[in-house]
Amino acid sequence: MAVEKMKKMNIVGDLSVMDNVIIDILKTKKVNIINAQLEIDNNEFTFNLEKQKDLEKVLELNNIVPFERDESKDVIVKEARELMEFFGFDSIESKYIDNVDGDIDFENYYEELKPKVDRLNEINRILKNNERIETNYTLFENVDIDISNLTNLEYFNVRFGILDREARLKLKKNYGNIIALIFHTGTIEKSEVFLAIYPKEVTNEIDRILRSLNWQDVDIAGQYKGTAQEILSKYSKESDLLLEEKKEIESYRDKLILDSEDTIKKVLARMLLSEKIEEVKKHMVRSKKYFYLSGWIGVTDYEEIKDKLSKYKNLTFIFEEPDEKKITPPTKLKNNSFFRPFEMLLKMYGVPNYGEIDPTTFLGITYMILFGSMFGDVGQGAVFLIGGIIISKKINKGFGAILTRLGISSMIFGVLYGSVFGSEELIPALWMRPFDNINQVLIISVAFGIVLLSISYFLGFINKFKAGNIEELLFGKDGICGFIIFLLMTNLGVGYMAGISIVPTKISVGVILVALVLMIFKRPLAQKIMKQKVSYENGDVSGYYIEGSFSLIEALISILSNIISFIRVGAFAINHVGLFLAFQTIGEMTGSAVGNFIALLFGNILIIGLEGLIVFIQSLRLEYYEMFSKYYTGDGYEFVPAKVDLEEK
Repeated sequence: MAVEKMKKMNIVGDLSVMDNVIIDILKTKKVNIINAQLEIDNNEFTFNLEKQKDLEKVLELNNIVPFERDESKDVIVKEARELMEFFGFDSIESKYIDNVDGDIDFENYYEELKPKVDRLNEINRILKNNERIETNYTLFENVDIDISNLTNLEYFNVRFGILDREARLKLKKNYGNIIALIFHTGTIEKSEVFLAIYPKEVTNEIDRILRSLNWQDVDIAGQYKGTAQEILSKYSKESDLLLEEKKEIESYRDKLILDSEDTIKKVLARMLLSEKIEEVKKHMVRSKKYFYLSGWIGVTDYEEIKDKLSKYKNLTFIFEEPDEKKITPPTKLKNNSFFRPFEMLLKMYGVPNYGEIDPTTFLGITYMILFGSMFGDVGQGAVFLIGGIIISKKINKGFGAILTRLGISSMIFGVLYGSVFGSEELIPALWMRPFDNINQVLIISVAFGIVLLSISYFLGFINKFKAGNIEELLFGKDGICGFIIFLLMTNLGVGYMAGISIVPTKISVGVILVALVLMIFKRPLAQKIMKQKVSYENGDVSGYYIEGSFSLIEALISILSNIISFIRVGAFAINHVGLFLAFQTIGEMTGSAVGNFIALLFGNILIIGLEGLIVFIQSLRLEYYEMFSKYYTGDGYEFVPAKVDLEEK
C-alpha cells in the first residue's frame, strides 16, 4: 500500500548526443521530467566534484540559457506526415518507438523519396483540377464554338453559368429588359445551363440582374483551345497519361512497403519523435557545450535507466535520494492489475502525497463490498459485468474495469441474498434475505461500518506518524484521542440499545471527558512532548482555546454521524428488494402475462440504471466522507513519465 520510492536524476552531456539521450529516456517511459532551471536556481542540481571532468560542466552553469524552439524539428514532423500520407499510414504503431534508432539517417531517406512524394502530390492536384474543368466543359458540349475566342472578346463579356428552374422562368419573362444574349445550352439535374454574352459597358447592370437570379458562374479556364468537345478530349488524354504515371509511382511505393515496412516505420517513428524532443527541451537548459536535464525515476527503474545511459561517453548522471523536508517528490502508484482501475476513483479525490499510504487496495476492497451489499443481485450484477466489459473495450477501459468488478461483487452478494433480477424465488439464499431480516441487516451494517472506521483510524495513525504530526496523532479528532472517544461512544450506544456494555457507563463518560480536555490542549501538550517552546498562531491564546472548544462539538457530531452513516448500507439492501416488489405488484395488477413481463422488465431497467447510479454514488460518499477524512490527505501530485504514444498521432 506504500507509494513507490523515488530518486532524483540529474544529467549533463554534450549537445551532440542530446537528441539520442532524450530518445532513450522517452523509450523507457519511466522518467518524470522536471524544470532543470528551477533545480539549478534552488541549488538542487548537484554534481560529484571528485571527478575532474565534471568541473567544466559545473563552471558552465554560469552560462546556461533556456533552449529556443528549433523550427527545423517542425519541418521534420511535417515531412513525416507527408511520408505517412504517401505510404497510406494513418498511424505508426507504438512498438516502433521501442526499436527506434536515434542515429538512423532519416534525412537522406526522406530526400531519396521526396521527388516521388512531390510528383505524386502534383499529379493528384492536376487530376483534381482537370476533373473540375472537365465537369464544367461537359455542360457546354453543345456549344460548337472555339471557347478561347469567346473568352477573349474585346468589347463583350462572356459568362457561362447555372440557374435553377424558377430563376429561368423569371429570366424568360424579362428577356426584353436585359441587354444581353442568353442561350440555353443544357440541363443538369434540377438546374439549367446558360451562356450569356453582353457589352462590357453594361457589366455592372448585368451583374446586378444575374445576382438577383442566384446565377452561379462556371469556371472554364484552362490551358487548351478549341470547342468544348475538343478541349474535353485533350484533358481526357492528359489525365490518362497522368494516371499511368501515378500507377507507376504507387507500384514503386507498394513494393517499398512490402520489402521494408519495418524500416519505413522506424524512420517515421524517429521523425515524429522530433516533436516530443522539443517538448522535453522546454524543461531543459543549455550552455555552449552541454545540456542539463532533471527528472524523477522510481527506485525499481534505477538499474534499467542507468544501463541505458552508461553507453554515452562524457555523459554525467547523478541519482540521489530526495530530501523530503526540502522537496516533495511526485507520487507513483504501484498496484496490481485487479485494483489498478480503482486509482481513477482515488485520483478524483486527490493523489496521495509522497509520504502517505496508497489506499487504492483498501478502497477497492471496501468499495466492492459496499456496492455489492447494497446492490446484491445475480442477474443485475451480470448486466453490470457485461456492460463493464463492453465499455472497457469500446469507450473507457478504466471505468469499464471498475464496472466489471462491481458486477462480480453484486453477483456474489446476489448469491448470498438469493436474488436474481429482483426475484427471491429462483435460488436459495446462502446467507439471508435482507427484506425478511430488516433489524439484523441494519445492525450488521452499523457493525461493519465500525470495523471500517476503526481500520481507517489506524491507517490515519500510520500516515500521521510518517508525517511526524505528533499533535494530530495523539490529540486530534482523527488521532488516538478521537479513536478512544469513537470506541467509547460505540460502547455507550451498544449498552443503550442492547443492554451489553464492555466498559461501564461512568468510566466511558469519564474517559471521553478526559479525551476531550486533552484535545483542547493538544498544541501545548504536543509541543511539550517534542520539547518545543509553547506557541500559538499569531500569539492569540484565547482565540485558540475558544476555537478548540467549539471544535469539540463538531468532533462529537462527526464521530456520531460517521457511525450512523453506515445504516444506509443496510437500508439500500432492503430498498433494493422493496423496489422490485413494487414493480412485481404492478405487474400482477395488470392481470396478463405480457403486462406482468413488461412491468418486471421496466422495473429491472429502472433499478439497474437509477438505483445502480445512486448506490455507486452512496458507496463513493462513504469512502470519501466517512473513511478518507480519517486517514487520507490526497494533496500530492502524480508521477507523469515522459513518453510518446505514436498510435495517437
